[in-house]
Amino acid sequence: MFYYQPIKNKEGLWLAEEHYNRRYIAKTESVFAQSNGHFGVRAMLELRGIDATPGMFVSGLYQKAQDGEVTELVNCPDVVELGMYIQGESVNLDNVRVEEFQRKLNLYTGELWINILFRTQNGLRFLLRSKRFAADFEKTLFYHKTEVTLLDGNKTTVTFEYGINGQITNSGTSHFQKTECRVYGKEIMAYHGALQDDGLEILTGTCFEKNQEQQDCSYHLKRRSIYAKNSILMEKGDAITLFRISHIQEDSAECKDVLEEKLEKIQQQLKRGYEQAIANQKKSMEGFCQRAAIEIDGASLQEKAGIAFAQYQMYGMDPAYTNRYSIGAKGLTGEGYKGHVFWDTELFILPFFVAEFPEAARKLLEYRYRGKAGAKRKAEDYGFQGFMYPWECAKDGFEETPLYAALNIHTGKANKVWSGIKEHHVTADIAFAISRYYYWSNDREFLNQYGTEILCETANFWVSRAEERNERLEILNIIGPDEYNEHIDNNAYTNYMAAYNVKLALKASKETLDSPYVKKMKENGTLKVMQEKWQYFLEHIYLPKPDKNGIIPQDDAFLGKEELKDIEKYRQSPVKQSVLLDYSRDEVVDMQVLKQADLVMLFTLFPGLFPADVVKKNVLFYEKRTLHDSSLSYCAHAQICAEIGEMEMAERFFAKALETDLCDNPQDSVDGIHAASLGGIWKCVIAGFAGVSCDEDGIILAPHLLGHWNSIKFSVMVQGQKMDCFMDKENISLHLCNSGKSKEPVTIKVQGKKYILKDDLHLKYGKE
Repeated sequence: MFYYQPIKNKEGLWLAEEHYNRRYIAKTESVFAQSNGHFGVRAMLELRGIDATPGMFVSGLYQKAQDGEVTELVNCPDVVELGMYIQGESVNLDNVRVEEFQRKLNLYTGELWINILFRTQNGLRFLLRSKRFAADFEKTLFYHKTEVTLLDGNKTTVTFEYGINGQITNSGTSHFQKTECRVYGKEIMAYHGALQDDGLEILTGTCFEKNQEQQDCSYHLKRRSIYAKNSILMEKGDAITLFRISHIQEDSAECKDVLEEKLEKIQQQLKRGYEQAIANQKKSMEGFCQRAAIEIDGASLQEKAGIAFAQYQMYGMDPAYTNRYSIGAKGLTGEGYKGHVFWDTELFILPFFVAEFPEAARKLLEYRYRGKAGAKRKAEDYGFQGFMYPWECAKDGFEETPLYAALNIHTGKANKVWSGIKEHHVTADIAFAISRYYYWSNDREFLNQYGTEILCETANFWVSRAEERNERLEILNIIGPDEYNEHIDNNAYTNYMAAYNVKLALKASKETLDSPYVKKMKENGTLKVMQEKWQYFLEHIYLPKPDKNGIIPQDDAFLGKEELKDIEKYRQSPVKQSVLLDYSRDEVVDMQVLKQADLVMLFTLFPGLFPADVVKKNVLFYEKRTLHDSSLSYCAHAQICAEIGEMEMAERFFAKALETDLCDNPQDSVDGIHAASLGGIWKCVIAGFAGVSCDEDGIILAPHLLGHWNSIKFSVMVQGQKMDCFMDKENISLHLCNSGKSKEPVTIKVQGKKYILKDDLHLKYGKE
């Protein structure tokens, strides 16, 4: 069930929180966070309460607090808070009575509106209204306008305090080793914070008015912070307006803009005002909205809002201006998972960018190339060859997974995080992502310069990882996507993905002879040797097949384990991973119980790998044993259920996927939203219901629209060309447009038949 109310009006499509509820403070800060790819600001309220979890995160700004800890995305100073004092007493949400409240996020423009009507303890009644956004047109700027009106009460002096609060920490840890605060020109406050390798610069310009008259202010320092203060005599009907512009930028060798130019820019923007700024924002975001638009006739407003929310947040997480960083598991919305990058990025988030913003997708994959030293180091540390990509990484691409995490309920000791040691499919996942980017974009230059090397070196890893046993190659002591089954042999997902990885390497090494990497291999005489090893691997790797009952074993031991008798208790629990409150991980490993989709994930990546009846039988078999304790599970099940025609199940899982961050559970998403599930929602719609996928032979279309959806309309980028798509229950219409450039024909496959799209294509489809 949605906690947030979808609203559609002339300003756009919104998600709104209509009541003040302290239990949802941290959750909504995450859900309504505003990001522009360069930085993200949680949706904190200006007037704070004790439950607030303030946060601002800058892409790529990582730091390790001390030895024994892992690198984490730094929580940066707060530029949002507004202190309010009457007769020296603080006015905050813990000591006032909130009479009316609304906080809402515009999913088209990224603008956040907050309206709070409150009464103080001494009977004064105020209305606070604020608007703010992270600029899309100028990635370093954050605009914020706050208006406070005295609606009722006696004449009184109100003091307002605002500035740059540098006392914000990562769960108690302050990362900035040295800070310097000052004021420029009696107008712009400045904060400079130093990290070990980087730094942060914040410049906040302010304009403070009472009924349109500029008010003088004083400035003062606090520990690691700087503030401005205004004391105003207010009477009934008086309003003050505070307009703030913050320049937020990583202070590194690559970001050395001239200070005077930045100060002048802020001064100019202050003079132009908030309305001009939001007009620029709307114009800038139009490009994103038009390119990513999905129009669904028949979809509910809740579905439309959930889809738009996923697209807006993914767009804001992506540092499209650089290949030095990637997208973490929580984007730029919270401290969860330390801001680390997982396999989620390549398999759930990247498909959105591949199809809609391929130039951004390329940079995300280039980030993995930049991290090859970390992948090579990890392989060497574990005695393997090639590139073994880290389970979790940060800025430099080295392994960042903590060694220990949650407690064992029986021993009281911390459990070892085996994912960082044994969950190796991330390496094949990256190879798969490269293939899909190439098939969609036909970016030969990327494949030559970066892709082929990654494909070949990851293939070398799998060759060294497999072991000869039972007259075949097997992958032993592994963890698949289902992390409730540890230390298993021959995880089906991993084995199939490893085989595909090696197949891609063999193909690329033969077809990209102009690649610097292939040339080097050829010159030193290793090319033919490696190709022979890859061929041997493909001929001997064990790929699990359906048993006599048509079930593909998830691993060698799974089908022989006992079932969890009270599994429905945990499937229905509102608490994720509640099974670990009753059983230890070792006990769970010995049961037929899954955390998330495993084989189901494999089916979504390779739609034609198995006959439809086998896929259906396995989906139904494994879903009954799945707790869906991962945010990646519902979206994967929704997609595959659509593909096998189980539309009622698909609709139910899709609704669950939409609720991942938007549900009425106040404990979900408090440390940031689930970035990968957002990509999973897009995949449900485009890959599942619209049935769009891509392989080396072209674009595949197999629509399975939900029963209440009449049609769907969207666009994707194919080989550098925009392809407009329309589908209803019987028809497919495609249009290829290329802005005046010569069009490259695109191969389209529908129900096994091939078509060539040159300009327009209209087809009928139905049940096969």
